[in-house]
Amino acid sequence: VVMMTTYGVILVGGSLGATLSVERTTGISRMYALTPIQPWVILLVRLTALVALSAFIALICFSVGLATGSEMTAGAWVASAAVVIALSALGALIGLACGYTIKGENAYSASAFVMVFGAFVSGMFIPLEQMPPFVSHVAPFTPLYGAVQAIYAVAGTVTMPTAAWLNIVGWVVITAGIAWWGASHDTAR
Repeated sequence: VVMMTTYGVILVGGSLGATLSVERTTGISRMYALTPIQPWVILLVRLTALVALSAFIALICFSVGLATGSEMTAGAWVASAAVVIALSALGALIGLACGYTIKGENAYSASAFVMVFGAFVSGMFIPLEQMPPFVSHVAPFTPLYGAVQAIYAVAGTVTMPTAAWLNIVGWVVITAGIAWWGASHDTAR
């Protein structure tokens, strides 16, 4: 239940981030540049909407999980929800990076591809131990490996490896850097 919730929240974050590509194509981002609204305010509103939507998705999924017999301690449910909501930011950053580098509706497809590929290779749907050995060697370099390990750590099945922390930080820096670069060039024209 928690992994599927994580996947859903990350996909929603990616879609919200990739929406920027459509806004750029239609000229809305240039219109924003002409208003007195500061870019950080727009970003803050988007992040607030993402957190609210992620919390709503987690509430629905966890309620279904509880209703169908999923069992965790109350602390694990709360910690899992907090981690899932926090991980939605990674999805948003991937979406923003795709939105600023790929034009039009294709940003959604690229964002979804990165998420699906990352989810499978990182062990989100099938544990890495059940996959071919080379997948375990590639997994720490995929965008969602750290997210998957964080969920396993919150559930208490593993401790959070250093590689997972480095993965999360690395992908946040990479995707935020791409998004920042794209944003700085977006309104320059």
